[in-house]
Amino acid sequence: MKHRDIVPEAMDDPALDPVRHQSALRGLARINRMSRVAQAMYARLRRMTQQSPRPLRVLDIATGSGDLPIAWMQWAQRDKFPLEVTGADVSPQAISVASSAARRLHVDADWIVADALEDSLPSDFDVVTCSLFFHHLHDDDIVRLLRIMRDATDSGGLLRRLLICDLDRSRTNLCLVTLASQLLTRSPIVHLDARLSVRAAMTRREFAAIAETALLISPKVERLFPCRFISEIPLD
Repeated sequence: MKHRDIVPEAMDDPALDPVRHQSALRGLARINRMSRVAQAMYARLRRMTQQSPRPLRVLDIATGSGDLPIAWMQWAQRDKFPLEVTGADVSPQAISVASSAARRLHVDADWIVADALEDSLPSDFDVVTCSLFFHHLHDDDIVRLLRIMRDATDSGGLLRRLLICDLDRSRTNLCLVTLASQLLTRSPIVHLDARLSVRAAMTRREFAAIAETALLISPKVERLFPCRFISEIPLD
């Protein structure tokens, strides 16, 4: 697996049946819970709040079912620190699922339907996050998205960060992600897309190089057990 192999994933199909789409979103949320990615990102967000004189304002790009921001808001309520989250996704179906879940769990978050690469985004956030979306994109679009995420942060704010988490491409991770998808969900969409996602993913070194090209910053990219990387990029 020396090079990325990017092919369209089933969940990217706008004609995907809504019932199958919802099933796939639930499957991805279950995999996220087991991988504890929400906890890893939340720990970094909580640390950032100590540097912010106001409630930390977060935009989550390609939020999907909203499982990550909903979890962050629940934990922030439990830990009694101020957090404001907006989730954005190109799919109205995904935003509907996220909004319904937030209401059911009494989570006060905002949700917008938006194509991060094409639509105008608000630009008053302290932190812009993204999980499991970069591997869908070719290198040029990754550069574009990183710059769009940067521009969505408040240039006058005291804290400006990007927080990015994605799959780390390797043969070992291909085997682990394929197995996890089979064990944790019955969705054939997730079973197929899990393999395609790892093949399309970047290595940590590849992501660091692209991020440096986009932002003129050399980011720290850490391994996130079991199969991902995480990168917190300060912009201030």
